[in-house]
Amino acid sequence: MTALRYALRPAPVDPAHPVPLSTGRAMPGRVCHRRSLPALLALCSACAQATEGGGNSYPMGVETNYNGVMLSDGAHWFAYYARYSATRSRNAAGMDNPQLARFRIDSDVVAPRLSYVWPGLTLFGARVETRVVQAIASVDLDAALGRRGRPPLDRGGYRLGLADMAFTPIILGWNWSNYHHTIGIDTHLKTGSYDIEERVNTGRNYAQAALFYAFTWFPAPGFDINAKFRYAINGKNKATNYQSGDEATIEFSGGYRINPGLAIGINGYVYRQTSDDWQNGVALNNGNRGRVNALGLYISYNLTPRMALIAKVQSEFGARNRPQGTRVWLQARIPF
Repeated sequence: MTALRYALRPAPVDPAHPVPLSTGRAMPGRVCHRRSLPALLALCSACAQATEGGGNSYPMGVETNYNGVMLSDGAHWFAYYARYSATRSRNAAGMDNPQLARFRIDSDVVAPRLSYVWPGLTLFGARVETRVVQAIASVDLDAALGRRGRPPLDRGGYRLGLADMAFTPIILGWNWSNYHHTIGIDTHLKTGSYDIEERVNTGRNYAQAALFYAFTWFPAPGFDINAKFRYAINGKNKATNYQSGDEATIEFSGGYRINPGLAIGINGYVYRQTSDDWQNGVALNNGNRGRVNALGLYISYNLTPRMALIAKVQSEFGARNRPQGTRVWLQARIPF
């Protein structure tokens, strides 16, 4: 699936300074200029921080529940809605970004997902699945840069459009008695709306490839423990010559099934940027590496054996070089 995300594009480089004026941590006497902002079910920063603009291709927090279980053969449809809101943008020290006179980001994303488990096909003893997701994102940014002795400089904007397509060509899944696990290759394609002249965009203008491993464990009747480990490598945004660093994500949940239809539990994620950002061959501001954690509750209900609903809340904390907010998910498995 896909989730909320956005990125603010770095400004043009000042010839007198090899580091873009809009990128990185607070720099006295420098401000952020024009920026763009992608969204796809994950989100981030308002004064270009942590990866390009602090954004992500992958929707953190989407794959928290039963992510190690391979579905039955054939086609399966899912629908996702994600809402992300933040009024704080944290700097490298975890404090409110001093460059910002005001900051608020609200994003709404809807996305269908088609999963197809190939009938009768096995590889290394595993069944094989392919997935595709196309999200539509609405992003509303209200941000202004503080200027000493002058009114704040508005850098907000709004955009509604297609986000980058998520395509997972192959997932291998093994379903054992009480332990299920999958491994796969995940990609995000450069298909979303992007215009370098716009402040707000819904595509990131570069591709991403990732390897992931997920498991679901049923340690005792009624209980389940789930986790997904993902490592992603980003392409370069050729419009800005910006190379975002690699990203590692852990999504998790633990729950208890009260009855055959109803389950409750906790869920969340841990995100770390593991390598530096580069632009025009220069590492930016000690790497601009971002990080954030999130934790919250979920409730799920199975309406039929093939139709299920889940609602999740994920409250972020410990952010660095990113916004810190709250993410709400509504997810459904739909029979067709």
